[in-house]
Amino acid sequence: MLILNLFNFFRGYVIILVEGYFLERFINICIRRQIYLWDIHKVNSGTIKLRMSIKGFKAARSVIHKTRCRMKIMEKKGLPFILHRYRKRKAFMLGILIFLGLIWYMTSFIWVVEINGYEKILKEEIEAQLQHCGLKVGSFKMGLDVVTIENEMMLKEDRLSWIGIEVKGTKAIVEIKERRKPPQILEKHIPCNIVGAKGGVIRNMLVKSGYPVVKEGDTVEKGQLLVSGVIDSQVEGIRYIHSVASVKARTWYEKSKEIPLSVVDKNKTGESVTKYALKFFDYKINLSINSGIPYANYDKITDSKDLAIGDKYIFPISLESETFEELLVEKRSIELEQAIAEGTQQLREELLEELDVNAELLEETVDHIFIDDRHILLKLTAECIEEIGVQEKIVKSED
Repeated sequence: MLILNLFNFFRGYVIILVEGYFLERFINICIRRQIYLWDIHKVNSGTIKLRMSIKGFKAARSVIHKTRCRMKIMEKKGLPFILHRYRKRKAFMLGILIFLGLIWYMTSFIWVVEINGYEKILKEEIEAQLQHCGLKVGSFKMGLDVVTIENEMMLKEDRLSWIGIEVKGTKAIVEIKERRKPPQILEKHIPCNIVGAKGGVIRNMLVKSGYPVVKEGDTVEKGQLLVSGVIDSQVEGIRYIHSVASVKARTWYEKSKEIPLSVVDKNKTGESVTKYALKFFDYKINLSINSGIPYANYDKITDSKDLAIGDKYIFPISLESETFEELLVEKRSIELEQAIAEGTQQLREELLEELDVNAELLEETVDHIFIDDRHILLKLTAECIEEIGVQEKIVKSED
């Protein structure tokens, strides 16, 4: 739609009223003669309003005569009429030509690089890799080889499983999919031991293959051998097998956090002031006469509107607004019980993020001490049951 509107603007068009009794016949004949009509509206039973090109208007005169209708120009739109109107003002005409040339020149570059799909990889890292491969803000579109950039990115960044780049107007849209590494599980033919991933007290063991070297109730440390894959038999000698076992243990965690006994409430007064600035690349021009902020306490809301033609053609010029909303700040105390409850919930959430989804939380105790009149130190001790056994490849010693 944008391209069509620009095309009609550059070639020029007219908005006309057609009156008569044979309006449908007029439209049908124009269609057969390939006279392009658009934006057709019915004004009343004997009048329609439509748009047509300058060339179409000249060709429609014979159709008007044939259908005994009347045609009246309401408005003249487009570049040809603007040029004709200001044909004697050379400086103005030169300015228009320079402006149109500048717009055309600006649309030949990439001004926005939009990256989607990243989770663990930092956006800044992807931008740096893309820039090294030749895609960055300010890249010339004509010499941009998207396929080559995609291939180079896949070679340079092993954390990507797929990347696709699409150029729309002045915007480059980069879609990525991160490579998800599967958990390291040794194949059945590889000899291995079972060792402790963390310390604890053995709760129960289920050994499918291998020789257990600890028993239920034993206290073990991180990295300690739990199930051995080395079997020494008087008949067969030393054999190396693939150990498989489930080892669950009681584990303990401690977490602490400083909790304030007061909170700060921030309420809006309804007063606000907005300041504007024009931004071009990294340069900012303040449009507000007074740059000071009249409030001691405030929230700042920043909004930016890029200069754009539709959704595809975005230019590195934007109007930035900063709205400062006045806040009334009030400090109030909270009860000790409330502070302990809220702090305990925060520590519990932090603990659950560290635990495996299959871990079981058995018991927790909470203690606190006063740091001063305004703060307490909260300590959470939790007892859990979780799987601690992990496979470790056996490295055979050479004789």
